[in-house]
Amino acid sequence: MIAARNNFISVLAFLFGISVCVSAKAQDKVWLEPKPSSGQPSGWYPQTIEILAGDVIEFDASRFTIRTAADQQERSFAANRVLWIEPEKLGEKQTLGTELFEQRKFNESLFALLDALKERPPIWRQQWLSMMAAQAAWRSGRSKIALELVSQLDRRPLPPLSTAWLPIAWQSGRVEREAFDAATERIDDPSSAVRLVASSWLLSSSDRAQATKTLSALRRDAQRPEIAKLAEFVLLRTLSPQVFSMQVERWQERLDSTPMVLQVGPTLTMIERLKGAGSSNVAIAKRLELSLRLTPPHPHPDL
Repeated sequence: MIAARNNFISVLAFLFGISVCVSAKAQDKVWLEPKPSSGQPSGWYPQTIEILAGDVIEFDASRFTIRTAADQQERSFAANRVLWIEPEKLGEKQTLGTELFEQRKFNESLFALLDALKERPPIWRQQWLSMMAAQAAWRSGRSKIALELVSQLDRRPLPPLSTAWLPIAWQSGRVEREAFDAATERIDDPSSAVRLVASSWLLSSSDRAQATKTLSALRRDAQRPEIAKLAEFVLLRTLSPQVFSMQVERWQERLDSTPMVLQVGPTLTMIERLKGAGSSNVAIAKRLELSLRLTPPHPHPDL
């Protein structure tokens, strides 16, 4: 994981070149995880993250298609390789909502993003705006709105990037009353994504047992592999420091085998658990922290 992320440093440096080379026409920019190698590596360096510019045609749970600017050809990739998209051709409302979110003005951002959704952009862009709005709602104390947005998002197959951005509580902390009430109301929701988010909020509450039971069921859901993977890591918060300390190597392997696009939240949970699992694990936690700070797979409001 860390080796793959280290390529992001060169990617960030290259971005400045891309911004100059791209033509005046507005284009979406896309970062793709390196394609898994089918054989032995051809050199000492790991594969670099691929960056494309063009027009996004399709982005759903399984496939991503873009018409590249370089040759105007349509190219398709597995959706779980998409690490991030910088959408272009944004309208005024979408631009305002995104900028406010980046400034962490979540209250103002929420209403700007909801306003932008009324413009009915393409489906993938609606999902993009909705995932940001759900985070903004949760972080501005409007947890009921956050869960409703997650529910609406989950009515269509979710791209892994949208799943990674669900407003999940990756670290322990005090649960506000309004979040507790909202989560309690929807812990049995038909949406797997809603149950995942609600149960993550309740792990730090008096309803911890119910949250743990819900997460355990989600972890076994073969129909929703991304949800199952994230539920597995949220459940790390229920392990005692002693038990986790004995399983550190196993969980590192699980994290490394997780698609890069899903790794930010699980890594944050790992860091918290490692710090509580004894001095012998602090060095591992520091390496993961440094990796997230210098080479994150994508922007995330928890970073």
